[in-house]
Amino acid sequence: MSSYIYMKILESRPERYDRSIAWLSMGRSERVKEKLVSENVKKGDRVLEMGVGTGSMAVLSARQGASVLGFDVSSGMLSVAADKIEREGLGDRIELKEMGVAGMDRLPSDRFDVVCSTLVFSELTPDEQSYALQQAYRVLKPGGSLTLACEARPRKARDRFFHSLVRAPLLVITFVLTQTTTHAVNGLEDRVREAGFKQEKAERSAMDSFLYMVATKE
Repeated sequence: MSSYIYMKILESRPERYDRSIAWLSMGRSERVKEKLVSENVKKGDRVLEMGVGTGSMAVLSARQGASVLGFDVSSGMLSVAADKIEREGLGDRIELKEMGVAGMDRLPSDRFDVVCSTLVFSELTPDEQSYALQQAYRVLKPGGSLTLACEARPRKARDRFFHSLVRAPLLVITFVLTQTTTHAVNGLEDRVREAGFKQEKAERSAMDSFLYMVATKE
């Protein structure tokens, strides 16, 4: 669970991000991206990735035969992503944009088959989460899927207690080094339903502190 806070520290060193996150999460970060793509992305899909980061999941989706539009607020991360995409020879399948979720209103409606994100919603306020979900619903085609993986607030008091013990000192370190923080999401399943989606899957792991969710636009 600590890797999702360390993520904020590593964003200031994007060239080390993939290797460090893979190590800190004991491979979980890469496995969840592979799971998300293998279960939800197919050849010919148009994919929108919120918080594309260094482009690892965009590359996986493009290898699957999808076309990808990925956006991120970090120019450093996008630079690493662009280099990775060029090395893979996937520039014709992946487009990158420097923007945040506030820029989603400029994207066309009913355009994408899949909207996805990993480790992004913990960086957003509740209002920003709701806005991102509303925009995701708008830009998806009918029948399209929303797939999310993020740090979540454990539902049981005991799990919340142990989660907070681990998380508190890491939050302080993260803020000192990056002047930003993350928030384990709470009530995301409700926000997804409020945005109009039908929840298909919601899996918890890591002492209930990590959420993997799939929902569809009917």
